[in-house]
Amino acid sequence: MVPLTLLSVLITVLAGYMIWRNVKNEPRSMWLGTWTLVFLFFLLISIMLVASFVGGPGLLVMAGVVLMIIAIFVIASIVIDLGVVYYSWQIWRKESHTLANLLLPLLFLALAVFNIVDGIMDNAPAWLDTLFTAARVMTLYFMVVFTIFLVSSIIYGWVMKKRESDYYVVLGAGLIDGHKVGKLLANRIQAATDAGKRRFEKDGKYPVIVFSGGQGGDEKISEAQAMRDYAVETFGYPAEQTRLEDQSRTTRENMRFSRDLISKETGVVEPSFEFFTSEYHVFRAGLQAREFGIEAQGRGGKTPFYYRIPAFIREYIAVLNMHCRLHIAISALVLGVSIILSIATLFVK
Repeated sequence: MVPLTLLSVLITVLAGYMIWRNVKNEPRSMWLGTWTLVFLFFLLISIMLVASFVGGPGLLVMAGVVLMIIAIFVIASIVIDLGVVYYSWQIWRKESHTLANLLLPLLFLALAVFNIVDGIMDNAPAWLDTLFTAARVMTLYFMVVFTIFLVSSIIYGWVMKKRESDYYVVLGAGLIDGHKVGKLLANRIQAATDAGKRRFEKDGKYPVIVFSGGQGGDEKISEAQAMRDYAVETFGYPAEQTRLEDQSRTTRENMRFSRDLISKETGVVEPSFEFFTSEYHVFRAGLQAREFGIEAQGRGGKTPFYYRIPAFIREYIAVLNMHCRLHIAISALVLGVSIILSIATLFVK
């Protein structure tokens, strides 16, 4: 028991070191959440092993905690499955009518159905129970990926609050009635201007804020212009410390065009900067910046709590789609193995 406890403590310490290393070197990574979960898991194991030396009360408390975690995990997995189905369908309906974009919602719908049937069905035949097991494995897989994404997002947002830069970039969003800044976009602008004012109070210098967003087909002015006007008129940010990037249409273009603008102004080929977006979008935007080869870290504007859950599910879908082939391949492998095993059970008495 003692060697096992020491091993668990050692892995906990190692995971803690890897979290620190990720935060220091490259926080824009799902490894941030992965190592955090490893740390929490082995910390829990270490506490349980120590509690076993204490005796009955300690073990009962830890058993209760473990059962509660499992119950929350199971319920959340079904809710997330159904949420992914709904929001994936909405994305497919509104943005891209392709078969590839339907694969994930169809897969999650199948998993949700299998898990619900599995919960209410008794004495299933061996071949069907094998398929149920495959559904449980895939549900666990996607739930773990979601948990990693969620934990990574939370830690990334917390770590980035303390970063500073001479240039801020506010990522645009659609305008209301073609010219007005909406609540979520206003929160992004406020987060950037508040950070800029704190910087001025500390160093006597306002950071330059680049407002990034082009003019959509249904918009009367560019998002960049609307955001800059709002920042100056509503929050009193000095206009001379603002810049407009009014050609971008996507997050990729937001990042690249803003980087090019800052590069031209500073003479630095690969300048680093901070971007501001909504809280739920910060981590994925960071992942995208890293994928684009752009040295940018993010901060988030406040998002109403009721909006965060569906928003995080939509972000989760987008992160899955960034590596869609990998997730589909893993799903196909599990399904293929389960089908083979199901067929095998029909010939085994």
